[in-house]
Amino acid sequence: MSNMWVGDLHIADMSRKVADMPCVGATVHWLRLRGAIDECTAEHANCRLDGKANLPRGFRLIDIARRCVVETSEVPFVALSYVWGKDTRASLLTATKNTIAALSQVSGLSIVDMPRTIEDAMNICTELGINYLWADRLCIIQDDPEDKMHQIMAMNDIYESALLVLVSAYGDSMDFGIHGVSHPRPITQHHEEISGLRITNLVRDPAESPLTLWQTRGWTYQEAVCAKRLLHFTNTRAYFECQTSTCYEDMYNVDTEINEFSTYGIHLQDENSSFEAFGRHLANYTSRKLSFSSDVYNAFVGIANLLYGSSYAESFFYGLPKVDFDRALRWYAWDGEKPVQRTEISGLVCPSWSWASAMVQEEQVRYQDTEFYGTLALWTAKGEDSEQWEVLNLHPETKLDESWEIYMVIASQEGCLRGSPIDELLRTMDNLTIQGRFRAHWPDYHSFCKTAFQTPRGPHDQDPAINKFGPGFLSTVVQTAYLRLGQRGSSHYGLGIVDLNNAVVGELCGEITNFREKALAPVNRDVLYEFFALSLSGLHIYPYTGEERTTKNYFDKDGTALETLPIVNVLLIERKGNLAYRKELGWVYLKDWAKADRRWETVVLG
Repeated sequence: MSNMWVGDLHIADMSRKVADMPCVGATVHWLRLRGAIDECTAEHANCRLDGKANLPRGFRLIDIARRCVVETSEVPFVALSYVWGKDTRASLLTATKNTIAALSQVSGLSIVDMPRTIEDAMNICTELGINYLWADRLCIIQDDPEDKMHQIMAMNDIYESALLVLVSAYGDSMDFGIHGVSHPRPITQHHEEISGLRITNLVRDPAESPLTLWQTRGWTYQEAVCAKRLLHFTNTRAYFECQTSTCYEDMYNVDTEINEFSTYGIHLQDENSSFEAFGRHLANYTSRKLSFSSDVYNAFVGIANLLYGSSYAESFFYGLPKVDFDRALRWYAWDGEKPVQRTEISGLVCPSWSWASAMVQEEQVRYQDTEFYGTLALWTAKGEDSEQWEVLNLHPETKLDESWEIYMVIASQEGCLRGSPIDELLRTMDNLTIQGRFRAHWPDYHSFCKTAFQTPRGPHDQDPAINKFGPGFLSTVVQTAYLRLGQRGSSHYGLGIVDLNNAVVGELCGEITNFREKALAPVNRDVLYEFFALSLSGLHIYPYTGEERTTKNYFDKDGTALETLPIVNVLLIERKGNLAYRKELGWVYLKDWAKADRRWETVVLG
């Protein structure tokens, strides 16, 4: 073999012709990176900008040649993604109502007072032959709430429209600078020749470092996802990443594949819907931190806009996409170290039913890998800027997983849909053949909901006192039941949901770290917890599923079984007066939910 890798070493046989590749040195080697950027620009259709940039009014850029801030949306530009940290010098330049006029004058951006990271980014732009840079500190007026919110709502347009996004991936403040530009890199690459072999060390990023803060911040995650092309700078190397491939400054690293576990791509090839991508991004985003809890929705707006193709204000309600509202209600905290609770601070409302209530407590949010077949309750809500209560989850564009009609008809037969025309649905059930002969009576899910549900009245119709509550409350008529908690059958972690005969009928989702010890204490063994039914899903049936494959399943008149086990997504709630609050998400087999002592109640969820 003429070339081989041993750990982090490349070994070449010098008796054969070996290419003389340059090493990664103390400063950036630009030739390979420029080539990768040029190749992407010329050949990668997936990475091209989509038409004319839809940039916000009052959009500003740094004119590098003239060292000033200019208002323009007609020139190609590079955007910067970096960590603000704490100001190391009070004099560092920032755009405010009082300073923007001076910053807009030629030579208004003093080198002495420029944050080092932004100055280095300007130098990188010069190396790449681009004259305009967007950096939020200098291009958004920081003490103007209207300008700030207008730019935040267009963050996806800004980062998506940039020719390139520079990622300052190493450093704890805006004045830290970028390694390989203003800082020499501490680890460099060297050749050593021993016994006819040339040995070269391969540079890698440190596995853990207190200065890799960029990878932990919520805002920077959004910036990376919205970008078409990223140029990363760590303290050991630089590498270029686009929608198609990756190119490392280290020429010995020939890996060009996109790693789907670490990529920031808005969609992956195997994601069949916007909601699948939403779940992935939300898990990644909520694993990061925000300096200010008030940014919990704002730092996700750009991703939300890209996924659902419309303005955040129109398509989302407290962080949940309206078109997939019922799917999105099924989030759970992965560790559950802190109890979920409604948060209201400085005008910010994070209802207990929104994932934002978990993220402000630094809990990562995830979704189950289950099929989704439909809601079991219609929710009314008061809009953020409205006093009217309107149905929230009767969206005409909602799409469900295959065979949802069969599952919803079965749920109706089991008494899970209040107000449904049961005679019509049962006639459909009488003719139900799971494979081949089932014909739905409804052209789509929206039509089914209009037939199967009574449109709920606003909660003020039942209790005028409820009108005193502000935005962020949901109301519905929902099916509730009391069940116990116990050991989960499949694991020592988490919690099982147990019926009154002490049989495990379902599970709470996640580890439930905070709640588990208390719930399993002998003194609480017989405590009854209130659950209510959210929606209908299906668990995939695997060979190791056990006897549940048949005992929890449904069969048609020909003996054909459903392809997934029907489950009811349930919320464990806590009541405070006439309000209910979400505590945990779980699921119960539909067959067991149907056996529970259920009743219908009007619930206001805060």
